[in-house]
Amino acid sequence: MALALLKDWCRIMSVDEQKSLMVTGIPVDCNEAEIQEVLQETLKSLGRYRLLGKIFRKQENASAVLLELLEETDVSLIPSEVQGKGGVWKVIFKTPNQDTEFLERLNLFLEKEGQTMSGMFQALGHEGVSPATVPSISPELLAHLLGQAMAHSPQPLLPMRYRKLRVFSGNAVPAPEEEPFEVWLEQAMEITKEWPVSEAEKKRWLTESVRGPALNLMHIVQADNPSISLEECLEAFKQVFGSVESRRTSQVRYLKTYREEGESVSAYVLRLEPLLRKAVEKHAFPRSIADQVRLEQVLAGANLDNALWCRLRELKEEGPLPSFLELMKIIREEEEEEASFENVRRRDEPGAGGGCVRWDREGED
Repeated sequence: MALALLKDWCRIMSVDEQKSLMVTGIPVDCNEAEIQEVLQETLKSLGRYRLLGKIFRKQENASAVLLELLEETDVSLIPSEVQGKGGVWKVIFKTPNQDTEFLERLNLFLEKEGQTMSGMFQALGHEGVSPATVPSISPELLAHLLGQAMAHSPQPLLPMRYRKLRVFSGNAVPAPEEEPFEVWLEQAMEITKEWPVSEAEKKRWLTESVRGPALNLMHIVQADNPSISLEECLEAFKQVFGSVESRRTSQVRYLKTYREEGESVSAYVLRLEPLLRKAVEKHAFPRSIADQVRLEQVLAGANLDNALWCRLRELKEEGPLPSFLELMKIIREEEEEEASFENVRRRDEPGAGGGCVRWDREGED
């Protein structure tokens, strides 16, 4: 950590860290005269200073220098980087309230996560640390403790969001930052399975993602049943904001979906699958026979060639019935084999650069 190096270097040199700068990223072959030339030009607004030392930083394969400012300096005038030999040199300095700002940001983060400073130290195994003693702990020590604990912890120390849900309001005209209901619902169902927290915490996080009518619905279902599960909450959202397509309509839509001209069989099956899943959700087909329904529709609506038709027909009659991924694997294998056969056929056609070549022998005895 560059700031920690600056503080240690200032302590060794017995200078005030608030009146010192460290410049890093200086090429190793840059001599003191060249360094002074760059700094005099780029730091002239800071007044007088003196160069206290130079060290080599192995991790950067570059040098760093320590400067002591000899005049009162407005920190807003200190640049974060300067253009020097070999590229950009970074300027490291400590602002007067940097420690306070760090603690404020840490407290804000913990507050958003529903945690406290004491709770964090307890999770780190430092139960004796109280909020009153925290300001005396340096940011570097806090960062070290956090990093050390996270490196050795098999699970997250705090219940972090793996992915944050986008906003859903249920308004007729969604705002630009909102998701359509079907997209939001799919994301909610996937993410809530991943969150390693309690049911109550999941519902709280779900509530944070809704606005307007959707938030009103969340309050209503929780008021009617305080112990309602997350799955039941999402089911209520589907009933209120989901598609009003009837069971019969979803069934007909699926059965009337055929393979289009020029469409591969695998692309057709991929397009068909969401329609089947929606029909199953509407109870148009029992979930237990989804594999059978899928296979029958492919046989009826995909206009298959003889080889693939016979293979799938055999599976339908003798089993086992393939799942979606198993069916896709069979179809892709047949498509690949057909493509290879077609390539060979074209290569062997007369005039296609393959096969026998006829040599004209006119003029020979």
